[in-house]
Amino acid sequence: MITRSLSILVLAIGPACGANDGSPFVDDTAEGEAGPASDPSGTGTGTLGDSTAAGSDDPSGPDGTGDPSDTDGSTSTGADDGGGDGIGEWEDAPGACPEGTVPIELATIEELNAASRGEEPFVDPAPGTCYFILDGDYVGGEDPALYILHGGTAEQPIYWIGESREGVHITGRMTIDQDASHVVVSNLTLDLTGYENDEAFNTADIGEVQDVALDHITFTGDCATGRDGGHIESNGAIDLRIEACIIERYGRCGPEGHQDHGIYLAGGTDITIVNNVIRENASRGIQMYTQGGMYGTLDGITVLRNRIVANGHGDQEDGIVINATGTGTIANVSILHNLFHDNFFSGIRFAGPVTEAISVEFNTFANNSAGSSAEGRSEINIDEAGTAANATITGNIFAVGNTLINDCYGAAAMGFSIEDNIVDGPITGGDAGCVGAVIAEDPGFVDAAAGDFHTTNPAVASYGAYAPAQ
Repeated sequence: MITRSLSILVLAIGPACGANDGSPFVDDTAEGEAGPASDPSGTGTGTLGDSTAAGSDDPSGPDGTGDPSDTDGSTSTGADDGGGDGIGEWEDAPGACPEGTVPIELATIEELNAASRGEEPFVDPAPGTCYFILDGDYVGGEDPALYILHGGTAEQPIYWIGESREGVHITGRMTIDQDASHVVVSNLTLDLTGYENDEAFNTADIGEVQDVALDHITFTGDCATGRDGGHIESNGAIDLRIEACIIERYGRCGPEGHQDHGIYLAGGTDITIVNNVIRENASRGIQMYTQGGMYGTLDGITVLRNRIVANGHGDQEDGIVINATGTGTIANVSILHNLFHDNFFSGIRFAGPVTEAISVEFNTFANNSAGSSAEGRSEINIDEAGTAANATITGNIFAVGNTLINDCYGAAAMGFSIEDNIVDGPITGGDAGCVGAVIAEDPGFVDAAAGDFHTTNPAVASYGAYAPAQ
């Protein structure tokens, strides 16, 4: 597994971008969740604001240390077993090529284009090459500014490191091609603001690669740019890690943006999404959707210590959607120690029956369904009968916006259960057969309005996102 580099940034979330569209239900297996926007040739462009972004708080917070086995010196807080205070918090640091690599400085958009494609004078980069991108504004054209065609080895990945996260501002997009395994991209900004493209596209296309790390990257936009894709899309990646990233404002925040997401997982294995801020995207924060197997399957997905907030501008637009039909199974998904709050329609929505071993444990949900007036809005949502299976939801805190769940629709018979959670608010207006014992307590959040969901009620201390690691 690749090691990474760098970063505390505490981000309280401001209001979502754009107007709430209040759109009616859209069939998620048709227009509602379009297929991936991946295009091997790519298109792109963009501009950045500061990494704290609008609506954020003071970019400081409690310090912490990463896994001591992580030899790159990462300072992302918390550990991969969950718990602790490291939820959407990290410390950015100046970029540096790891010891033992061969550094090559890049200072112009032409050099970024040529180096990423392996063109003169950067032909055939050797494993262990570190491209060090100097601070500056890099304005690309329609093709990706970074089109990474060459990878390294497990022992000697190829690195793309920015001098500073805010200072390296790339107006454009990135593709990591199927031949570019063992790659690290870190410490820079990709911005879509003002980019014009009538086709579907993503900010970062991740192909059928292995062992890729994206860390300490700001993916940003203007809440008007991006179409039928996401800031990050995996279409078959194996061992992909997304860490300490800001993923915000992708897509058209309004009626046209139902298929515009923060992260789009269309296919892949062993994908880790850890300690990011995923906010204010046009539709879903994270979409897991294999389109009935057209894009393969998803297996081994970990969503850990993320702040997933204020995503969506219409109904059926959520913090996370899990949609598995046909041969496109979604299995072995762990959603642990995350904060879900103020997403438009629901915190997590289940929209397909071919799921296995879905675990939603020790998360905090608050005021999801914040933007919707639909009767079926809820913290946990099931689309309809037969669309939720083999999921365990336990150890969470729910500060309910409308209801805990819209309707169980008989999902208990399919192995779907909500058991042993803190619930402050109504359970459901429909079938409650999948809901077991709950503990009715007010969690006593320190300051929910400011995004601080630590609890003051001792009765709930072992529940929710800040519960001790189990």
